[in-house]
Amino acid sequence: MEGTKSNIIDYFSVVVKWRKLIFVNFIVVCIITAIISLILPKTFSANSTILPPTNEADAFGLSSLIGNLPLGALGFGGVSEETYTFMAILHSRTVMEAIAEKFDLMQRYDYDNMEYTVKELRQNVIIEINEDGTITLSSMASTKFLPDDEEENEARTLARDMANAFIEELDRVNARLKTEKAHNNRVFIEKRYEQNINDLKNAEEELKTFQKTHGVIALPQQTAITIETAAEINANIIAKEVEVSVLSGYVSESHSELTRAKSELTELRKKFNEMKTGRNGDILNNNGTQNTRLFIPLNDVPDLGLKYIRRYREVSLQQKILEFLLPQYEQAKIQEAKDTPTVQVLDKAVTPVKRKKPKRAIMVLLAGLLSIVFSVTGVFFVEYIRYLEENRQEDYRKVENILQSFRSDLRKLLRRK
Repeated sequence: MEGTKSNIIDYFSVVVKWRKLIFVNFIVVCIITAIISLILPKTFSANSTILPPTNEADAFGLSSLIGNLPLGALGFGGVSEETYTFMAILHSRTVMEAIAEKFDLMQRYDYDNMEYTVKELRQNVIIEINEDGTITLSSMASTKFLPDDEEENEARTLARDMANAFIEELDRVNARLKTEKAHNNRVFIEKRYEQNINDLKNAEEELKTFQKTHGVIALPQQTAITIETAAEINANIIAKEVEVSVLSGYVSESHSELTRAKSELTELRKKFNEMKTGRNGDILNNNGTQNTRLFIPLNDVPDLGLKYIRRYREVSLQQKILEFLLPQYEQAKIQEAKDTPTVQVLDKAVTPVKRKKPKRAIMVLLAGLLSIVFSVTGVFFVEYIRYLEENRQEDYRKVENILQSFRSDLRKLLRRK
């Protein structure tokens, strides 16, 4: 324990012995660092914040459907696809080159090609997605060494203008991409719409031809009327057969009443047969052309019903498709022609007042602390060398040889330069 206390006292005594040197080094380093911080270029940063983009309804309404799903609860996060699209546009070479050309950054960064200019610009732009979903863009501009007030004001203005210009370019590129997408959607829907119009026309013509050919106007109603009429005729046939049978029992075959009853029975059977087979069942117009039959032949009802349902179903299907496509087609035309801002700016960039860097206080503080560390290390090393020189000559000579080797190598390096 006493040895430990003795060592601590020895260390402290060394620091006290060299306190003036340590203090002077601290002051000198702090002053030099402060001077350097005044000479270094000043960097100013301007921030612009935009609201998270809203998912517009796409051509088939799928975006709103997907947007209503609880994806956040399933672990998919709360950042929309449109937000990542914004980030991709802002980081794109197209936007970077547009900003570089607008503010002549190739000359400001002192490069002779756009590739290095864009690389430098990327280092001066920070784009972040905040927790609330908004996007913040920070643009930085620096002065030259030992700047004056005019250069500082120029850098402040440039940082502000660049941040706002990024948002303007984002809106321009995003609007162009949306217009191209809307155009492609409109062309696709337009082709499908025109095809649907032709399909509907063909289906209607086919249904009309079928109706004219088979005399079908409204198959269910006509079938019901045919069945009712056939049942009534069949009932009359049965009644007439009973009447003929009764008359045959008490009058002669040549009796007028029996003859009339048999004639009526024959006509009823003929009419019933016509309703079953459809023969001679056509009604002619005054001009001699065939008219639509009111009664559908009972034997043809199953086959005609199937054919009619298929044609009627095709017309209904094409009408439903038309009802779906027409609003989508109109919406696609509106989206293509729409010329409204696609980016909502929450906070426009303003002229920064304080510099972003250099942070003089931190620089001076760190430099002062490092000077103390190196100074204390240096004085302990000097004291150790003296201790070796006085008490351990052999170790001292080894250290001298090592130091001599370092000095020799250093001279050789300096001579080569």
